[in-house]
Amino acid sequence: MDEPAVAATKPCLVALVEGRRYSWCSCGLSKNQPFCDNSHVGTGFKPILFKAQETDEELLCACKRTKSPPYCDGSHNSLTASYGAPMDEIASDAAMVEPSDLGNGASRAALDANCFVITPRGAAEIYAGGLALYQVIGPRDGARRLSQFAGSLAQGAGPIVRFADADAVIYVISGSGTIEIGSRHFALPAESGAYVRKGEAFRIHADDAIALNITVCPLGPLPETLDTMPQIFDDAVEKRVEPVDASERSAMADRYYQVLVDGEKQGTEVTQFIGHIPFSRAAHHRHLYEETLTVLSGQGVMWTDTTKTVIRPGDTIFLPRKQSHSVECTSAEGMMIVGVFYPTMSPAINY
Repeated sequence: MDEPAVAATKPCLVALVEGRRYSWCSCGLSKNQPFCDNSHVGTGFKPILFKAQETDEELLCACKRTKSPPYCDGSHNSLTASYGAPMDEIASDAAMVEPSDLGNGASRAALDANCFVITPRGAAEIYAGGLALYQVIGPRDGARRLSQFAGSLAQGAGPIVRFADADAVIYVISGSGTIEIGSRHFALPAESGAYVRKGEAFRIHADDAIALNITVCPLGPLPETLDTMPQIFDDAVEKRVEPVDASERSAMADRYYQVLVDGEKQGTEVTQFIGHIPFSRAAHHRHLYEETLTVLSGQGVMWTDTTKTVIRPGDTIFLPRKQSHSVECTSAEGMMIVGVFYPTMSPAINY
């Protein structure tokens, strides 16, 4: 056989034990997926032996097309031309959840488990100079890994801000300016991601009014404002701003995404990406990471196992680890989202 068989179109979730050795099936014929049962004999394929580096759950490739065996890299998403699901795959009787008023213009729709959709709509809880912040995700919401703030800054220089002992990942929804980190300054155009390392402080200088998402990981710290800028800048990560760039897109069936911040580029445990969802409904799936998605354009429906709610630009979705979900786009022009999750890996990895 020239090509391995596709054992399954989604990876296998397995519990590995630190120090234990495993044998991963590379031929796709094993009846004990994802592990070898010697079905490869006579095929020209051989199993891949590996030792678990820690005791944890992992997603091992079952489509046998991964470029990082034995681990899933999301290649299974491109086995078909569409990432969409049959209309009857998700329960048609899922209950429509209407958002509840949180006051100050914000609203929230509570879905299954701790999954929810929140709409800040200009609400603010924290004010520092011209910077207004609203915590859309935090410990009070059941988040375990990350917190997120919706922010706006009037034209001019904002305050000096630091999130103690945490990385900050910023996305510029609209507006432009520069970001100052220690003694360094970086252009900050609209539709760009910026990264501030633990221990560093930052200040945004707005050319015009800026709308931001600021995600903080690990979970917990509220922003502190400083009188003077600490001259701390980690030279190990020189490039701090990544603009949206069509040439940097990665295809995922009929969708695409671009990673702006992640472990490979900046050495952080947080991944930030932008993604395009065409007029379609995604197949129901789960992730091994905690994730937040903010709708930038287009409209749709957020589905979980037994609930659903309408989503529009400005809405932020919180997905706990392993939460079964599907995003449906109902706009002919498609939907753009910005996502952030922890721990870092490819946005294409799901099960």
